[in-house]
Amino acid sequence: MSTKELKMIRDEIKELRLLYKNLVDKVIPLEEPTSSDKSSIRKKEKIVKESSLMKALD
Repeated sequence: MSTKELKMIRDEIKELRLLYKNLVDKVIPLEEPTSSDKSSIRKKEKIVKESSLMKALD
């Protein structure tokens, strides 16, 4: 393959990536996290032992 052909392939791949990105953005719109989401992300939680979990499920 020549460098010209490789450049054309790269350009086509870039176009496809842009089209795919635009399609995904339309199908799955980007949403800002709610205040509840933000606090849940920041919140440190305790790690529960398996035995405690099993006790709670019984």
